[in-house]
This record gives sequence, C-alpha cells and structure tokens, in this order.
Amino acid sequence: MRTSNRIFRRSPTWRDKALLRLLLLVAAAAAVAALASRFGVSHDYSYLHASLLTGAPGGHYHALGTRLAERAKKEHGRLTVVPTAGSVENVTRLAGQRQCVASFALMQDGIPVPADAGLALLGRLPEPESMLLLGRQNRKFLTFADLEGTSIGIGPEGSGTAYLMRQLFEDPDLRRRDVRLSYHELTEQARLVSQGELDLAAFVMAEDAELLQTTIAQYDLDIATFQDLEGLVARHPWLGLGHIPAGRFDLVRPTPAVDKPVVRVDTLVVANACARRAERVALLTLLSTELPGFVAANPPKHTYSATALPLAPAASQFFIKGEPEIADVYFPWAVNLLSPAYWVYLAMAVTVLSGALRGISRFELWRIDSARESLERRLKELTDPRLTHAQVRAFPDGDLLSGPDACAAAQAIRDELVQLRARCQRYAASIVTPMGDEMFYRYQESLIDEATTTLALLLQRSTSRIRPSAALV
Repeated sequence: MRTSNRIFRRSPTWRDKALLRLLLLVAAAAAVAALASRFGVSHDYSYLHASLLTGAPGGHYHALGTRLAERAKKEHGRLTVVPTAGSVENVTRLAGQRQCVASFALMQDGIPVPADAGLALLGRLPEPESMLLLGRQNRKFLTFADLEGTSIGIGPEGSGTAYLMRQLFEDPDLRRRDVRLSYHELTEQARLVSQGELDLAAFVMAEDAELLQTTIAQYDLDIATFQDLEGLVARHPWLGLGHIPAGRFDLVRPTPAVDKPVVRVDTLVVANACARRAERVALLTLLSTELPGFVAANPPKHTYSATALPLAPAASQFFIKGEPEIADVYFPWAVNLLSPAYWVYLAMAVTVLSGALRGISRFELWRIDSARESLERRLKELTDPRLTHAQVRAFPDGDLLSGPDACAAAQAIRDELVQLRARCQRYAASIVTPMGDEMFYRYQESLIDEATTTLALLLQRSTSRIRPSAALV
C-alpha cells in the first residue's frame, strides 16, 4: 500500500506536463529561428560576392574600392577590387563581358555608354574629381594660347583621363594649337615631365589621392592653370569649375603657391545585369557608410547625354529612404526574386484572389444549399411537412407515398439529389476551393445523404405495398 502511494505521488502532475510542453515549444521555436537565421535570414554582407572595376593602384578609384572591400570583409562579404586603366576600360569590360566576371564599376561622367550596354546607374560620389595639368615649377602658362606646340601625356589608353583630354582638344580653338597628345602610365608621364621630355601630364583624380600627392612631391611638379579655363568649362555642360587652395600639397614650399582653378568632373557608380538587387543595395549601403555625403548627393540631377543611364530601381528606392528596406537587409534571397514593392503587390494579388475564390465558393455553397432545401420541401409535400427525416423513416403507418404519381415524383427527387451530391463532391475536390471550405461541402453531402436515405426507404415501402396488391390481382 505504501509503495503504491509513493508511485502515485511521484507521477507527473498537470503542472509538470504543462511545463514540459512549454519547454518543448520554446525549443522547437528556437530551432526554427536558428534554421531561418542560418539559411533564410541575413543580417550582414555574407550574400555579397561581386567585383568592382576601379582604376590605377594608388588612385582615388582604387583606394575607395579597397576601403569598401575591407568594410565588406568585416561583415563576411566579398568585394573584389579589380585595378584597370580607367573609366573607358571599365565601361568596355562591364558592358561587353559574356560571363559574370565583374558586376560594378566606377567611371567618369561624360564617358559614352552604348544604348544596348545593359548598364544601370547606382549613383554618383559626393566629391568630384579634379582634372590637373602638371608641369615643372619653372614652366608657366597663362592662357590656352601658350600651349602652342606642346606635348601632353594623357594617361594610359582606355582611361577616363585620356578620353576627357582628347574630347577637350577636339575643340576647334585648341585643335589649332598643334598640341601633341600621347599615352603613358601616370607615374611614367610625371617622370617624363620632370625630365623635360613632356611639357605637361594630365591627371584626373581626387585631389587627396595618394598617387597624386606622391607624384607632385617626388617630381617637384606644379599645377598649370589658364585664365580662360572657365570659358572652356562652359562649353562642356557635364564639367564643373573648382579650385585647389594654396599649400594643398605642400605647406613648407607652398604647392600650389596660390589658389588654382581646376576642372571638376563627377564620378558615377554603375552596375550591369550580373549585379542582383541585394548586391546593389549592399554596395549602396557600403558607399553611404564610407562616404557620409553619398545619400545627400543622390540621386544625380543629371548626367552627360552620352552617359545617359537609367537609375536602377533599387537605387531609387534606397535614396528615398536613405537606407535599405528591411527586406533588403534580412531577406536578400527574396528581393533577388522580386523587389519589396512587387512582393507587396503579390501579397495584395494573393489576398484579392483568395477573397474572390472564397466568395465564389460561398456562392456555390448557397446554390447547393438552396437546391437541397427546394428538393426537401418537395419531399415533405409528398409526405407530411411536419415530420423530420427520422420521423418519416420511423413512421408507424408505413408508406407515406400514397398520392397519385407520388413514387415517380420521389424517384425524380432522388435522382436530382444524386446529381446535387455529385456536384457537391466536385466542388469539394476542386483545387480552387479555399482550404477549409471542404467541410462545408461535406456537411451538405451529409444532409443530402440523409434525404436520399429517407427517399430510398419510402420507395422501398411503396414497392413492397404495390407487389402484394399485384399478386392479389
């Protein structure tokens, strides 16, 4: 007896069972959340696997790309920085590749882009680049007329610097100056200027670029400026005019000695079709983090007609909010299929379609119920309207189908009930019937079966009554 009491006392109570169920529920929820976090939800740049075409090592493009890659790597992303000759090569490679080797590129505004290149604009950098003509300290230029017969290095072939210089010197006034333009690597042309083999060397890069500062200091160069520079800039609407303050590159030996006006050109960030939406938003997020003025400087108000590129929808939505959408951050795989706006439209369409299907289902249920009620009224008119199906089946007097043609009418009602049940089954099994509505059709089937059973019993009794009468005759 004592043993049985101990066993009874040790058996789990309802509180123990409730606690156990709660713990199992929490564990299951944690497992689902961990699985979703591992395979479905992202909160870093682990989905970013792309390449960025930049420019010459040491230049502004390459330095910016390196900083972006380091920032992405800290958040488990991978942005491969590809050094190139410059903007023209970037556009050519990004538009002409057959396989998805590179996804993004930096390029100067004004570089022509083919209409069928399939490139999209992501934005522009907040600080424009400067076009500098570097010469020896003792060589002075006042106007463009002083360029008569000079030789200028314009950077490597395929660079934005080379393209810009050739475009500027297509101006009729400059074409008559008999200026000789030649391609060189940036450091090489700076050396040639210092040795007197070139008169000027053209550089297009940010004024704080390490390569530019090192080159000016190493070869003792200065910025050549022209009093009529503003007139040249006014002929090319995608260019701007700025200035570099005195001592920007050297305070001890002031370089430049005075403020120098320079040409400014914007830098654009572009992407091709290989870059999916999530990767585009990731790059925009990296740029906005690295460059605080990036969002304020975008979207670009205009670009040169030759570089007219459509603004990517992902960039347009990013600049409206100034940050990525929640879906872009946590569900990159989903936004790669459809943008967040289209997911909203899809949800709305599914909701509307579901409501329409439910409405159609309820309408069909109403028709079936109405037809069944009509048949049951006809049945009760043949028997007794006051009796239920159970009472009809248990009626003590036996046959209730005593009127003329009552059996034929009952058989007609039974046939219609059979057709109505088949119709009910068809709707219950239909793929367009909303989930959960099947039980309403099955309920109608049960009511139809009850009426059919009653009719079968009545017809059986009527047949039994007719046979003895026929035997007596």
